[in-house]
Amino acid sequence: MNRKAVLNVLGRILLYFSLVFIIPVAVAFYYEESTKPFLISMAASFFLGFLFYFVSRKAEIEIRYKEGYAIVGLGWLLVSMIGAVPYLFVGLDYFDAFFEAMSGFTTTGATVFDSVEDLPKSILIWRSLTQWLGGMGIIVLFVAILPSLAKSGYALLQAEVPGIKLTRLKPRLRDTAITLYLIYLFFTLLEAAILKFLGVSLFDAINHAFTTLSTGGFSTHTESIAYYNNPAIEATIFVFMIIGGTNFALFYYIFNRNFKILEDAEFKAYILILLTASAILTVINFEELNLQALRYSFFQAASVMTTTGYTTADFDQWNDAAKILLLMLMFVGGSSGSTGGGIKVIRIYLLSTYSLLQIMKSAEPRTVRVVKYGEEIVEKEAFSAITSFFSLYIMIFAISSFLISLFGYDLLTSISAVAACINNVGPGMGLVGASESYSALHDLAKLILSIDMWVGRLEVFTVLALFIPSFWREKW
Repeated sequence: MNRKAVLNVLGRILLYFSLVFIIPVAVAFYYEESTKPFLISMAASFFLGFLFYFVSRKAEIEIRYKEGYAIVGLGWLLVSMIGAVPYLFVGLDYFDAFFEAMSGFTTTGATVFDSVEDLPKSILIWRSLTQWLGGMGIIVLFVAILPSLAKSGYALLQAEVPGIKLTRLKPRLRDTAITLYLIYLFFTLLEAAILKFLGVSLFDAINHAFTTLSTGGFSTHTESIAYYNNPAIEATIFVFMIIGGTNFALFYYIFNRNFKILEDAEFKAYILILLTASAILTVINFEELNLQALRYSFFQAASVMTTTGYTTADFDQWNDAAKILLLMLMFVGGSSGSTGGGIKVIRIYLLSTYSLLQIMKSAEPRTVRVVKYGEEIVEKEAFSAITSFFSLYIMIFAISSFLISLFGYDLLTSISAVAACINNVGPGMGLVGASESYSALHDLAKLILSIDMWVGRLEVFTVLALFIPSFWREKW
């Protein structure tokens, strides 16, 4: 482990991260609000970044997988700690502020604010901006804008980008990162323009575009999307939630007139699961099968499966079968290479295919069968990695649920809170339901859930590696 190289890169990331605060400062200035929360945060990020960079300025920058994991894992933790500072100026203690910041950057959307309408506009834009930055990835952004990180790009992006492996869109990884962010920005601007056309205020349109494409779910209204009660607005957000949960590499191919999306097994499974779950929700939860039933079922299924977390209905009031189905969708999540959380469709698809193959092998042991994804044969090592990921994921979920229950919360609240946080969904059920916040939870419970968000967004291995003593040894 080259610790000084890790410190050097973290320093540069924090130096550039300090510039992000210019946006909420500008908003605060425009609305005649205090700029102090963001100027202090900017100074803290700059000072810490300069300190890290100064003490490691002579380091040889060689980023391997170990260093990549350390930079990504610690980088996300540091930006969340600094990003929490503005919330201290609107009455939150540090546990709540850290929870809100981690929820933002990991695009979880769980909140400790019981009402957001009274918050300063600058705080609202900061909440939304944290989700937009975290959606495509903080490190992806800095690989795109910092040429000096280009050589180290693969180790960094592989540790941050969700899914099984990083898709190279360009020969140079920096160009891949730039391309992904340009696609992301295009869809963000497009959604904001459509929402503005539909009558949403410019401020709300920008905020919701930030938090839809990132599948984050923070809203400028306590009622979330239900505030608008407008089918056209809901339909627009529905489409962009699905876009956010889709592998962004597929859009690159579409823009280049290559329609791989129609042949992609993960995308087809993603749409099939979403449509099937939506139809089942409609049938089991509504007595009358009308357009309103379809409207609520399809929106909530998409919101939960893409891990956006917007609400148009209080699904905590739905029947138990509907709640169980929504809990299952939380774990499915979006596609590999998307901004969505969860286990990811590709892992579930490959694991299901492999399990079916094993059943067939037990019946016909002499038959040789392989699992293919596209034109490629999936090796056993890939299934081993998927199985390890799945096992650790469920283990962390079970342990976290047990720990939350020790604070006296009921089974539904404990399980759904952890499911909503580790899968980066946001709203849970029970005391943390769609019409509630996480403010009533014990501070230590919030800390556990904050760690779950961090672990879930960076897909387990990146974070857990930081807690292995041998990981920090100088030699590989």
